[in-house]
Amino acid sequence: MASTFFIVHHQFKPGKAAAWWDIAMSAMSDEAGWAAAVAANLDAGFFNHSFNPTSPDGPVFCVWEARDGITAEQFQDFIDGPTGPNMGINAFNNNSFPVNVELTGGQTPYPPKFS
Repeated sequence: MASTFFIVHHQFKPGKAAAWWDIAMSAMSDEAGWAAAVAANLDAGFFNHSFNPTSPDGPVFCVWEARDGITAEQFQDFIDGPTGPNMGINAFNNNSFPVNVELTGGQTPYPPKFS
């Protein structure tokens, strides 16, 4: 397999949700800046396939993909770090779960971005 998929449960830390949404909405509305951030994540070996907030206060569920060779620990470092969804403000507690595609007969949640 060329990559690993992760389901991530993001739970806002107390008092961080509003600041995170302000930063996230600003970042996503800057088309060129957002494209650059996505490209930088791709270069680093990470791609977010889906962003699924349940309410403004969370939780948020995402499906991420990591390039082959990136360990679960390296993925967790990314997801907790400043270039991941924490947007540099350490807003989330992140619980990451690798998807076991052997249990799905090899089917991935999304077509792989890395091959």
